[in-house]
Amino acid sequence: MPDPLDPQALQRRLVALQAEHPELDPLAVLVLLAVRQSDAARESGVSTALMSRRLGIEHALIRRAAAELEAGGWVTATPAGGASPALRLILPATC
Repeated sequence: MPDPLDPQALQRRLVALQAEHPELDPLAVLVLLAVRQSDAARESGVSTALMSRRLGIEHALIRRAAAELEAGGWVTATPAGGASPALRLILPATC
């Protein structure tokens, strides 16, 4: 089974989604694509910490993109729990 957070596959989709939604920052588009590709995106959500490690992008940047997406209604962000600064990103039913 292909990795849902595979950077090469996400890069191909990034161009199409960014053309469709030019108002989104390129990193926000990448984060949105990663969430959409995750099997857990509608149930338990996708951890921003895991996404940061898999994509090789600093966690603070992922969180900033997640905040942009949440403000625009693209995802719902909830604390991952514990002392971790990670968030769980969940797609709303309308996405």
